[in-house]
Amino acid sequence: MKRRAATFMLAGCAAALLLPSGCEEKQDKGPPAVSDSVERGPFELRVEASPPDALIGDVITLRERVTAPADFVVEFAELAESDSLEVLQTSDPEQAISDAGVVWSRVLTLDPLVSGEIEIPPLVARYARKPETPDVAPKFENELATDSLKLKIRSALTSQDSPSSPRDITLTLAAPPQPRSPWFWAGLAGAILGVLALVALAVWRIERWMHRPAPPVPAEEWARAALAKLAALNWFEREQVREFYYRLSEIVRVYIEKKFTLAAPEMTTEEFLVALTRDRGALPYDAATLQQFLESCDLVKYAAFEPRREDGERSLDAARAFVDATAAAAQHAAQAPPAASEGRAA
Repeated sequence: MKRRAATFMLAGCAAALLLPSGCEEKQDKGPPAVSDSVERGPFELRVEASPPDALIGDVITLRERVTAPADFVVEFAELAESDSLEVLQTSDPEQAISDAGVVWSRVLTLDPLVSGEIEIPPLVARYARKPETPDVAPKFENELATDSLKLKIRSALTSQDSPSSPRDITLTLAAPPQPRSPWFWAGLAGAILGVLALVALAVWRIERWMHRPAPPVPAEEWARAALAKLAALNWFEREQVREFYYRLSEIVRVYIEKKFTLAAPEMTTEEFLVALTRDRGALPYDAATLQQFLESCDLVKYAAFEPRREDGERSLDAARAFVDATAAAAQHAAQAPPAASEGRAA
């Protein structure tokens, strides 16, 4: 049973694979073009006319192609006149490089004038060797000629039609459209310019919004981040205690300048303390505590004092406490009512 089931499964898979290819319809590529060619040594003339079966009023495309060596030139002869065909257009000859040499080609557009089997007269192409100088005209003494091509041209009339008694027109022809006035085109141009202006304005605003400057970071947030970064480095283990205290005091001085617009980084400790003494309301903090902190930093920076790790941690905690206390005092002063502030000032 298992072997039989496996056999049925294999047969089903094979049928599924073969069914699409068996049932696949062949695509209709249309009727082939009527063609003819003639060869003489390395020269070849090939002509094609399509479609071979057309109605009166259809356009017949006739293609001529001559393959010749690169040191020869080719000239196409004019198509002989015919009562059954009219030449509507003849393209200029073109050249293309191929493995066999140079391919010369042109395209003729023909209009069939009668129905039935008609013939395209033989097509002739002449060739000659290129002259050595450009001002000398080539002598076309050799030529290639094809046989005539036969086409079937059908009439659009049916068995019910008679040229002597045509049928009535059953459809109504629409009136030709009226030409647009200059005001219409002016309005259309104005509308297009308005849309382009709106698009340009939108692009400008988007770019301006994308390149807007970042909001300023509050001074206390900057100081807290700088102190946290300073605390993460092992200054005492790397024996860079002096550098640690220098950066610690620098962070505090820059914070004072950012928060209270006091030029602390440009002053010495003595000058800065003197300035605070003159204006005690400039910095909402105990001046003695700040003096002790700054002088302890100066001892390490300038007096070669060797502090311990515990001393450095206490100095770092003092800097954090200074930032928190002054930031809270400044926020409280900003939120206080104007009347209360005036009463305290009095």
